[in-house]
Parts: sequence; structure tokens; C-alpha cells
Amino acid sequence: MAFVQQDEPFDDLRTLIANCPAADEDARARALLRQEQIALPAGELGRLADLAVWMASWQSGDAPHIDRPMVAVFSSAHQITDQGVSRYGMGHAREMTDQVLAGTGAVNQIAKAAGAGLKVFELALEEPTPDITKGAALSERDCASTMAYAMQVLEEQPDVLCIGVVGAGATTAAGAMALALFGGTPAFWAVAGSAVDDAEMLTAKAKVIGAAVDFHTGNLDDPLEVLRRLGGRDIAGAAGAILAARHQGVPVILDGFVTCAAAAVLHRIDKTSVDHCVAGSVTPRDSHHAILDRLGKRPILDLGLGLGDGSGAALAINILRAAVVCHNDLGRA
Repeated sequence: MAFVQQDEPFDDLRTLIANCPAADEDARARALLRQEQIALPAGELGRLADLAVWMASWQSGDAPHIDRPMVAVFSSAHQITDQGVSRYGMGHAREMTDQVLAGTGAVNQIAKAAGAGLKVFELALEEPTPDITKGAALSERDCASTMAYAMQVLEEQPDVLCIGVVGAGATTAAGAMALALFGGTPAFWAVAGSAVDDAEMLTAKAKVIGAAVDFHTGNLDDPLEVLRRLGGRDIAGAAGAILAARHQGVPVILDGFVTCAAAAVLHRIDKTSVDHCVAGSVTPRDSHHAILDRLGKRPILDLGLGLGDGSGAALAINILRAAVVCHNDLGRA
């Protein structure tokens, strides 16, 4: 997969999205045949069977495998935190990122338990995304460049990629994106995220989401414009990683509302572009359930986690491992 920015920065991205490789139907057929041969009554493995077949169809081999799982964490900050939408200020993005870099974050512990590598993408923390109620989050060139930079995670050659986001203000930006992409009300999409302490803060968050979409009205018909105007570097990075994984045949585990908003950009352009993705976990918030419904994704786990930093996706790795070993190693009928 080559990414060389053209005169119009989004042109190459549109080409990549339009030419997403399909799943390997021969591998899928072989996996389905293998499931029929397992010495268990049909359907007894439940969703484990479905996940194993899904893995096989994207990895294109005779047997699905998880040898090099990777968690990619995208880190950025958003100026909209100055409008009272979160108990965390822009400086908190630096603190959260440093915690993960030091190995003391929740995602670090869960990734370690899952035997997964972890890579942090710091995306200009010293230059927070501009206030999206007053201007665009990113220029077209900066958005495309960020997506291209995030594609480097595939240089690690993971065979499963988990994606999470840490920072401050990201769920507000993602809420504005969801409103632009799917409609609804600002108040509904404002309930995503855990950094809201009270009704007054929730009201402020909804106000910002509505104001951001209103400011950019007339320029939001293109999902890539939604991403660059309302998102930020963290969300653009997640979208770039998802797209790169598709072209490399790497299954993706999504985590959290923000990562799902990134996937939604690709989904609105081509509904099949995120077929290589599953949802690792779902937060307790209705907005996250709603965006998963719109993506056609059923979470593997529902444990009440509200982190979004990749922890839920990393937790799902061992469920996928169980699916893979049952598929590959159970006795034949």
C-alpha cells in the first residue's frame, strides 16, 4: 500500500477507500468447512465460530492466528475543553499520555495480560486541535498527513490491531462527528465519554456539539470533511490505522466511542470498508451503543468499561485467541 499525497490531499485517501481489498472468500469457505468438521454439535461454539471464520477470511491463510497482536493508542488534545465540556483540561492529555508511556495505564496492564505489544502515537500534544465551534479542526493536508503517519503502525506487522484514543476533549469532537454523520440531537451524542461530572457540564457539551455542527453546516456532506472539520489528529490517526489495516489484511478490534467515530467516517463512504473490524467492548453509554448499531457491530464484551484507551479492545484479544485455538485444534468428527 502506497500513500503519496497528491495536489488534492484527500485524493489518495479516496482511492484507498474505493479500492479496499475484499475478504478472502476461499479462506472463508475453508474455515466454514473446518467448523463443520469439529466434533461438537452445530452451533455449540456460538460466536467463537463466527469470530474464527472472520479472522480466517481476513488473514487469508489456512488457519487463523494471533501471534503478534498490537494495541495502537492515539493521543491528542482539543481546545474545546476550555468550554467546560469535561472535567479534564488540555493539559490532562499530556498526563494521560505520559502514564501510558510509563507503562502504568490501564491499557498497558491489559495489553500485557493479552500478550500484546503497545505503540503510542503522540499527535502534536503541544498544539491542541483548534476550537471546532470557530473553525476547522485540521486543514485537508494536515488531516491526510496525520492519517498517513498513523498508517506506520502496520510497519510492526501485527496480525491483529487494537485501536484506542487517550486525551482530552475527544468524545466531544467525536460526538459532533456522529451528529453530522448520523443526525439526531446534540444532547444524545453528548453522553459519550466519562469525563462529565454533572448536568451543567453535559449541557455545555451538548451546546458545543450543536454549535460545532452549525458552524460547519454546508460543508459536511463529505465524511472526510466531517473528519477534518470536526475531528482532530487523534481521530484522524485512528481512521488512518483502520484503513491501512484493511489494505494489509489485518483484523482490527475497535475500542471506545471515539475510535468508532473514526470508523464511521470510512463506513459512511463505503459500508464494507470496516468489515475487517469488530467491536472489542462497549461502554455503558447509549451513544456508544447507537454508533455500534449504525456500524453494524456487536461488541464482543460488555463489562461496563468506559475507558476508550484500547483497554476494551485488548481484553477482547483473548476471546479471539479462544476462538482461534478452538477452530484450529478441536478434534474432528
